[in-house]
Amino acid sequence: MKTRFLSFVAMSAALLAAPAAGQFTRPAGPQMRGDGPPPAAEPFRIERADPALDAIVAPDARLVEVARGFGLNEGPVWIREGKSGYLLVSGLIDNVIYKVTPEGAVSVFLEKAGFEGDDPSHTGFQTRSGRSHVLLIGPSCTGLDSQGRLLWCQDNDGKIMRLEKDGTRTVLTAGTPDGKRLSSPNDLTVLRDDTIYFVDNDFGFRDAGKSPEKQLENAVWRLKDGKLTMALSARELGNIPNGITVSPDEKYIYLSAFKKLKRYEIAPDGTLKNGTMLTEGEGITDGMKVDTRGNIYSTSGAGPGIVRISAPDGKLLGLLHLPIDGREPKRQICATNVAFGGADNRTLFIAACDAVYSIRLKIAGIAEGPGGR
Repeated sequence: MKTRFLSFVAMSAALLAAPAAGQFTRPAGPQMRGDGPPPAAEPFRIERADPALDAIVAPDARLVEVARGFGLNEGPVWIREGKSGYLLVSGLIDNVIYKVTPEGAVSVFLEKAGFEGDDPSHTGFQTRSGRSHVLLIGPSCTGLDSQGRLLWCQDNDGKIMRLEKDGTRTVLTAGTPDGKRLSSPNDLTVLRDDTIYFVDNDFGFRDAGKSPEKQLENAVWRLKDGKLTMALSARELGNIPNGITVSPDEKYIYLSAFKKLKRYEIAPDGTLKNGTMLTEGEGITDGMKVDTRGNIYSTSGAGPGIVRISAPDGKLLGLLHLPIDGREPKRQICATNVAFGGADNRTLFIAACDAVYSIRLKIAGIAEGPGGR
């Protein structure tokens, strides 16, 4: 009895000395992204860096949450349908492409869009969505060709794909002419003549660049008339390529490489030459698009969610700071890519990890597909 009483006293003393519920400290050691308390909640705001921003977006423009609950999303593209249309959004952890109507109704548009196999045990890049440990197993990019056919990056299978009008799927490329497998096509842009430029990095492998399946260096590739050629290596770029878009006059390709925005001339042979550092800083990591005046809309990637608006010469015009949700369980709001849509292409849609947002602009963006550019 005496032993039990002493054990009870010792246990009670330990409990009294412990932090109150909800205040337990984490174990010592490095903190992974997603750990720790939620960030402080913040509302949406527009940061004006230059008066020219007022001609693009009104100071009181409202951010609309179109849909939510995606976990991690990417690659939006607007599909015109009559006087309206709908948005397609890639589900990075769901292996599908979703259809999102302007009213916010969500449905599955395409199954097995990132990985066609049945055993994902050795595929999919491991990352975090809020506190959740997840696999990136879905597609990360979408686009349209001149006939309005959907193009997408089937990341985990290392393919650029096209959806035909009858619903069948065509593999546009899965490897180089010498038989080497593409690593993980991550983003693409389409020219008027249906030439495709795309970035190929290693985000589709379980162990990224350490994967034994990796056969090619990270690079930007050009696909024209069925022929695949390297346009620019990551060594020439100076970092892993991620976002890509083309100028309205199709003279330049823009590339994002971890907070650096670079511009390259499209040479007559299709390679990318004479690189210029346009700007660097927050809001330059992931996907990009341009408007009809050549302004560049780049995104921050994993979070916090920022859309950076830069002039064609790289001058910072302003930042769209997406809201931060400070509640538990953690909800990841980021900015992975954007798309112009709506009846007049003046609606900017933002893939924001767990959500899709929209905001009205004063000028139109470059339309993809028939009638675009």
